[in-house]
Amino acid sequence: MEFLGIFAGETLRTLVDLAPLVLVIGFFQFVVVRKPVGNLKAILVGLAYVALGLTLFRIGLEQSLIPIGGDIARALVIRGFVEGGGGVAAYLPLLVFAGFIGFSVTLIEPTLIAAGDRVQELSGGTLRALALRLVIACGVAIGLVMGTLRIVDGIPLAWLLAGFVAMLIVAVALAPKEIVPLALDSGGMATSVVTVPMIAAYGVAVAEAMPNEATAADGFGLIVLALLSPAVLLLAFASIQARLVSGGKGGKDAV
Repeated sequence: MEFLGIFAGETLRTLVDLAPLVLVIGFFQFVVVRKPVGNLKAILVGLAYVALGLTLFRIGLEQSLIPIGGDIARALVIRGFVEGGGGVAAYLPLLVFAGFIGFSVTLIEPTLIAAGDRVQELSGGTLRALALRLVIACGVAIGLVMGTLRIVDGIPLAWLLAGFVAMLIVAVALAPKEIVPLALDSGGMATSVVTVPMIAAYGVAVAEAMPNEATAADGFGLIVLALLSPAVLLLAFASIQARLVSGGKGGKDAV
């Protein structure tokens, strides 16, 4: 009975969230375009699948991944900074966990998976979907590690943002121009239905458990770092790759 109540509540939330999109599409299809929908039955079945999938997905996140991620983060903070007194032994497990949680949740992000497949298709296989996902996942991991250091050491968020923005400006200037739009969109691809709730839950858990003056509000701000860091890393990756390729061609010409 408890599951049925949770399922009903999440189903209602999903339908409410989907309603604006359905209304907009329906309005333009039937009022503006004014053309009949030939495969209406298939579209309605697909919409039902979307609603069911999102409902079950949200239940799974809220009942399993988010709580256990927050519990592990809280336990690591207590073990290292409350009971252990800080030091490298306290920092290292928490930062490693932050990096791995950022990397792993990004790899299973549905938005990034779909975007990666599309990019591979449009690039004719030049940019592999898996390579794109791995680079972006590493970027999110770096952002989460830096955000954790901010919470633990009380580093002002503005300093980190200024640093990331400065690196982004330099990276945009040095990277191949064709990769810049994709790189700037990469953070948005990476921070969606899986990563955002996981990162938010992790950040709040760390901030609440810290024995310093950090509050739950300090747990936020991680998402913007996870948004910027993939763009910087992807631009850097593209710049290095372009120089290696041009260097290889130059070497062959010389020979």
